[in-house]
Amino acid sequence: MKRYNIERGSNLLKFIDKYVGIPLIFLLGLFKKKRKKPNKIERIALLKTAAIGDTTILTAIIKDIKDYDPKIKITLFSGGSNYEFAKLLTKQFSNLEIIKLPIKNSIKAIKLINKQKFDVFLDFGPWPRLNAIFSFFSNSKYTVGFKTKNQYRHFIYDNIVVHSDKVHELENYKNIIRTIGIKKNNLPHINFIKNNNNINNVIVIHMFPGGSKSYLKEWPEEYWVNLINYLTKTNNLIYLTGAKIDRNRALKIKNLCKEKNKIIVSAGEFSLEKTIELINNSKLLISVNTGIMHIASALKCNLIVLNGPTSSKRWGPLNENAISLQSSLECSPCLNLGFEYGCNEDKCMKHIKIKDVINAIKQLGIE
Repeated sequence: MKRYNIERGSNLLKFIDKYVGIPLIFLLGLFKKKRKKPNKIERIALLKTAAIGDTTILTAIIKDIKDYDPKIKITLFSGGSNYEFAKLLTKQFSNLEIIKLPIKNSIKAIKLINKQKFDVFLDFGPWPRLNAIFSFFSNSKYTVGFKTKNQYRHFIYDNIVVHSDKVHELENYKNIIRTIGIKKNNLPHINFIKNNNNINNVIVIHMFPGGSKSYLKEWPEEYWVNLINYLTKTNNLIYLTGAKIDRNRALKIKNLCKEKNKIIVSAGEFSLEKTIELINNSKLLISVNTGIMHIASALKCNLIVLNGPTSSKRWGPLNENAISLQSSLECSPCLNLGFEYGCNEDKCMKHIKIKDVINAIKQLGIE
């Protein structure tokens, strides 16, 4: 399973996005004439240039559009960090096309977007100014995007939606498609066939978050070791998932555990699709708040999520089989858009205790 942090974590791209993007958007906005929503919608473009978790949430929007009118053709423009997952969605949605944008080459990306004609172009990025510029230069009749506090990116859309930090991100996404008259109640959902063989004793643990300053969303290694030792006292088989760059750390944690024969390190070995299959056929996933967690939620798996700087109300699982644990530290959570950390220490994650996770496991009826 790959993890792409080049685009999401690039300080250079963030610098350009802010100090070039904001003035450019303001200038383009001076000449922007607002257009009305087209009466007939046959083609819709969705723009989501990063994050597997965000793209998982977007499955609810794709299903909403399909339920509204199955004849509408949908094109999802992705970036590198979410392309692999986005391609898997074409197995679920027959009317969905995926186009990968070269985010680091904005001129080429604009040309790719401008090649096609769309009735509506919907931007689901709450803060990147580059997304707004992509929308502006799209060959579309109508554009919709977020107005987000202090991001100064909303001047060039035909219609804007105020991005709220008080609701789950799914609700923000729903507000985007409500502007074009689509009002459905689908939740994020992924269709993967379950294999009922050998799932009774498999527990998957995903310890490694992605995104900006991801180390601040990590649970301490010694906590994981103690939890795994608790889980392997019985007949549980533990899989440690992650990307190739996580493999050495996962092996280190395995070597610190007592019953190593009950631990399999799949980090760096499994593709994203194989990891999803593993999660779907397990009896439980325990994860920090990251894309894999959102996938498990969309699969309706038994799920326990550890939230420190990330708000479970803003970014938590939308699954009846999930328990979302929030740090008890007073300043937790501090994240809204994903980069506004209140400190440079992972104090809040340490406030989620092993006993809290064990109690959640018992609450789900899992041994």
